[in-house]
Amino acid sequence: MKKVVVVGGGFAGAKIAMKLEKYFEVTLIDTKNYFEFTPGVPRTLLKPMIRKKIEVSHKDYLKKARFIHGAVNNVDKEFVYLTNNEKLPYDYLAICSGSRYNQPFKQHNIFMADRAKDLMLAYKKIQRAKRIVIVGGGPVGVEIAAEISTFCRSREVTIIQEADRLMKRNNNKSRAYAERFLKNHGVRIFYNERVVGYKNNLAVTDKKKRFRADIILLCTGIQPNSEFLKKNFSKYLDEKEHIEVDKHLRFDNLTNVFAAGDVNNIKEEKTAQAAEKQAKVVIKNILRTEKGQKLMEYNPSRKPMVISLGKWNGIFEWKNFSIGGLIPAFMRWAIQIKTMMRYK
Repeated sequence: MKKVVVVGGGFAGAKIAMKLEKYFEVTLIDTKNYFEFTPGVPRTLLKPMIRKKIEVSHKDYLKKARFIHGAVNNVDKEFVYLTNNEKLPYDYLAICSGSRYNQPFKQHNIFMADRAKDLMLAYKKIQRAKRIVIVGGGPVGVEIAAEISTFCRSREVTIIQEADRLMKRNNNKSRAYAERFLKNHGVRIFYNERVVGYKNNLAVTDKKKRFRADIILLCTGIQPNSEFLKKNFSKYLDEKEHIEVDKHLRFDNLTNVFAAGDVNNIKEEKTAQAAEKQAKVVIKNILRTEKGQKLMEYNPSRKPMVISLGKWNGIFEWKNFSIGGLIPAFMRWAIQIKTMMRYK
């Protein structure tokens, strides 16, 4: 039986491993030992007990595939090399290693907001904090600010956004609704400012402004997790270190190596839904390659998006259509339940 190695167990990697284990000897490698519903992460900041609702062990949903809890430090055209010195041969390789927020400065009161386990570390500090600064006004920064301002009204919450508007890739109606909601809940928003330092509980911007902050949450500066490709596959990385893929989601000139999700250079919003759509194409193309059939093309498109604004409010957006209120909040809840049921 041919071997498929999948690097990364997020929305793309988990789906690929789960679907292909029926046909191949599949190995999934992930730095976490669980699949995580990442759109649910912001809520864990104030309600850490809900982590169990958005996480499921990889070993629980994989029936035949092997799971390795570890990290990859190198890849070549025959093997995947792990940090524990193990090397895995492969016939097909799917890189789904995702992305992370940059951490330009490290101190004990600064946390990245992309993983529940990281926000768990911030939980006790949030309870004691009076002033909270959120760096980045994209959808995640907006969701974090909404969670804090609706559950902890006594906290002073500030968003510092490098751009001239919130959620700059969303439509005007969504942006206006989010800004109005946050300001109505006391959130301060500062545009065209970039945080360049943090010292003595002061966040300092490039314009020399100082913001008192007991804790800083970083929600900006997405970096693809592609370091392990630099030794042998650096020619497949673009200037931002995303993997360059063709219309079939393959590395150029490699018929058996694919990349899906945040780590590749497909020009579309990096969302869970996009990662799953790409995973579907990778699954079909590995099977079609085996059968010598014509490969499926991936066509980037604007996907529907749901942005949470606390437990009882949210925004649903698709292209130029946008609606805010209770309905998107229920949609977000339903999506989480439907997604997690697939991994039970």
